[in-house]
Amino acid sequence: MSNKSNQVIAIARFLAYKSNLNKQLENMTEEQYYKKPVGLEVGSYIQDMMKYCPEQTVDIVLKNQNKMIERLGVEYLSLIANMEFADGGEINAR
Repeated sequence: MSNKSNQVIAIARFLAYKSNLNKQLENMTEEQYYKKPVGLEVGSYIQDMMKYCPEQTVDIVLKNQNKMIERLGVEYLSLIANMEFADGGEINAR
């Protein structure tokens, strides 16, 4: 069961991060982005998903991330994203 919960947590962390990133980018001009880029740590969230999820699941999440964020909601994602991995494993993203 802990494997499934770790998958859910890793996916929720990625989606919560992407939701926050999308909000930041909406309000940024191109000039502001060049001065202070955001979103460069996305790789660590994907690395966590790859650790806990099958590659096919990661592909589905990446392909449908905006729809998933909209459907699940930021509050739910934030709640799950703040849970600890069941195996106590090293967390790449935070």
